[in-house]
Amino acid sequence: MKGITALPRWFMEIKEEAREFYKGAPAPRNKYINLDLIKPEQFSLDAYTPVEDAESRISKENVSGFIVFIDNVMTHFRILDDGISIYDIRDADKNENFRKYFSKAVSPTSDRFTAYHYSVLEEAILIHIAPGARVEKPFHVLYIHSSDKASMHPHIIILADRSSRFTYLEEAFSIDEEHSGFFNPVVEIFALDEARVYFSSIFNMNENVLSYGRKRGVVGRNAYIDINHGWIGGRVNTNHMELLMDAPGAEGEDTQIFFGRDHQTHFLTTRLLHRSGDSRGNVLVRGALKDRAHSIFDGLIRIYHGAQRSNAFLEEHTILLNPGARSDAIPGLEIEANDVRCTHSATVGELEEEKIFYLQSRGVPHDDARKMLVMGFFEFAIEKIPIKEAKERLVNLIEEKWK
Repeated sequence: MKGITALPRWFMEIKEEAREFYKGAPAPRNKYINLDLIKPEQFSLDAYTPVEDAESRISKENVSGFIVFIDNVMTHFRILDDGISIYDIRDADKNENFRKYFSKAVSPTSDRFTAYHYSVLEEAILIHIAPGARVEKPFHVLYIHSSDKASMHPHIIILADRSSRFTYLEEAFSIDEEHSGFFNPVVEIFALDEARVYFSSIFNMNENVLSYGRKRGVVGRNAYIDINHGWIGGRVNTNHMELLMDAPGAEGEDTQIFFGRDHQTHFLTTRLLHRSGDSRGNVLVRGALKDRAHSIFDGLIRIYHGAQRSNAFLEEHTILLNPGARSDAIPGLEIEANDVRCTHSATVGELEEEKIFYLQSRGVPHDDARKMLVMGFFEFAIEKIPIKEAKERLVNLIEEKWK
């Protein structure tokens, strides 16, 4: 829904800064993956194919509002709860919060592909939850990949004002299994003092889509952000998730699951950043890989100088379902304070034969036993999905991975 109103001058200056950075920045890489294969210019910013019944996945009686993006265009939005306000970038000069928070969590110069996101950005949305508002029903966002070679760059800012409560669910999927595309989102989340944000995401674009996204949550005093991701589709999925504990009493939780098959690659980076003491953070990532799929997990807890009495935990576990699948894990700690509690762990293994044998002894066929164990492995994240129909879709997507 691009209007004719001019984009703000300060926004154009940010775009120009990002454009200059993109020209000289190399693609991110480490010894496990080289992202030079992502060439954003090969995809079209103008690709757009209308979708009939685009809102069909939205259960309007069970949500507080919704937004629908088709390719790179926001086509629908509706607010169904008085505690929520939505602002477009073209309204930015009428709302001081837009300029105050836009690009403040995720910098335009974070890396090459984030710079590209900012340089081509034409649409950004601020979702503001009013002080003290308790938005009990989830807010639902759909990203629909409808055109071949579509380049998609959604930018969402969630501002949960003081003492508010907000639940958010996004789903990304493709209409056609053959269409290629580039999905390049940025999400900035701000939980002000005593606010609580519950954020869930299901990614199931087809296996011809490349994705590179950044999400960052800034957690205020006695506030809480709960992040939950399900990575199912895509060819190469790269996601950077950061939670910044920015004041005493801040608490953040990051849970993620992934399932890879064929030649899929999941490259997940997560950061718990404790800039303030008396804060808590937790990361739990679990994955399953079959065929020649590959995962790279890069996790870090950083305790800043003076952030005493921080408590953080990070763990990642991957199941390899056959020879040929591969998982690399890089957990790490950077601690600059001496009164903290921090632990991390990472494991890669196979399904336990004793558990499979036990289920078989109860009459469960071998393949079904394997599926049951993987579903149980993912249950902690599946249960967090706030909309029943979306939860069922995620379960069905995981089951389809076995075909």
